[in-house]
Amino acid sequence: MGQRRGGSTVSESGKEKTAWRYRLDRRIRSALMFIVSRIVPRNAPQPADLLSEKIEKIILVRAIFRLGDAILATPAILLFRQNFPAAQIDFVGASAAKPLFINLPINRFYGVYHNYLKASCSYLVLLREIRAQKYDLAVDVSGSSSAMGAFLVGFSGARLRAGLNGKWDRWFNLRYSRSRDQNKYQSMTHLIGALGLATGICYPQVMLSPDDLAAGRQRVAAILGESVGQVVGIFVGGRKARGKRWAKERFLKLAVSLHAGGARVIVFIGPDERALAAYFQGELGRRAAVVFEPDLRRFASLIASCHLFVACDSGPVHLACALRVRTVVIFLHNNSDRWGPPADLARIVCQDGGVSVDTVFDACCQELFRLAPIELGASRAS
Repeated sequence: MGQRRGGSTVSESGKEKTAWRYRLDRRIRSALMFIVSRIVPRNAPQPADLLSEKIEKIILVRAIFRLGDAILATPAILLFRQNFPAAQIDFVGASAAKPLFINLPINRFYGVYHNYLKASCSYLVLLREIRAQKYDLAVDVSGSSSAMGAFLVGFSGARLRAGLNGKWDRWFNLRYSRSRDQNKYQSMTHLIGALGLATGICYPQVMLSPDDLAAGRQRVAAILGESVGQVVGIFVGGRKARGKRWAKERFLKLAVSLHAGGARVIVFIGPDERALAAYFQGELGRRAAVVFEPDLRRFASLIASCHLFVACDSGPVHLACALRVRTVVIFLHNNSDRWGPPADLARIVCQDGGVSVDTVFDACCQELFRLAPIELGASRAS
């Protein structure tokens, strides 16, 4: 989908229905996990040297529905591939993220669904498919924070079932200590090291094809025209229910300021923010493009064509970092030590009492200067 000139609204009844289904799904899964945990005894731990074991089939499980969680698990794929270059490596993750895993070194992607109707009947089918593969090793790469992930590992039929110590570790026969460093960009390398495998610095990665990258550049050129200047993408979404979304007026002021400073600005609208499209289109006019792209791989190609990406703590932040696009991340809560990308990938902006537009604008200017020493004006929107 190209540039949108009209906004669309999502009915309140539709939002309430989706939220109700999500809550019901969570309650059903929690109840089932509670019952199973009381029926099935806790597996006894056993010692194992994975590098000396005969391991030909591996399945990695991240049964969490958020886009960012799936992206943050990609280092596990890369590191397992380094340790087991000839093995079959499969992955279980959010179905919506599947397009981003196309070029990663896995053999198969199993999707788990957020939608209540699909989720309610899909797990038994998924478990049957997993058990039919007769895996040698199943690994929970969610840090034992996902009941469903631990369940799928525990009942996968794999000879070795591994994960970190935690609330849902009863179904593992290989349990490993947790790291004191809770940063999500470090957790996969810690897990691989805890398993006794070769590890090292490994950040999340999404691999687009040359055709994807070329298509993204062409789209950006068509959207912004022939004007000169660095391209800054601004994603105006974030989980509003958890207070992660900046006010629309602040995003607007930032976009106007960056345009006035010489940047070419694209405002990205996510599925949950489509009702805001008309607001940004009306207020920005020709000063910035407003784009809603529902196809995740095309969205990734547009981000990859930006010089700088700006967003609140959200899935697209992790996507931009995985594409190695320099990112400015706005944290509205003091949890950047847990979810914040490393300085190699992003600049984090977090302030007590709220993050100001001027602070984010200054961070953007510094990043753009660092990327290329061009003249970027210091003017701000009034």
